[in-house]
Amino acid sequence: MHSTVVAFPLRCQQKLLRGIAAVLGSKQGEEATLFWRQTAKALLQNLVERGVDAQLAEDEVRDLFYAVMAEIEMGAQVSRG
Repeated sequence: MHSTVVAFPLRCQQKLLRGIAAVLGSKQGEEATLFWRQTAKALLQNLVERGVDAQLAEDEVRDLFYAVMAEIEMGAQVSRG
């Protein structure tokens, strides 16, 4: 018997999404890249350890990244007026 673990989408976890966006939005260049790489690696490892297929876990982390970028952009637009 084969079972599939489906995690609640990372991109829908607002506290996680906004927290990462806040930190990432305050960093630039290599510092931002390093922060994201460390965060993505930890999230990916956590998903796989909980039984999520590695490819699906990568997709989840990628989708979260796009959601974080959208959150940062939305925040930038609001602050510009």
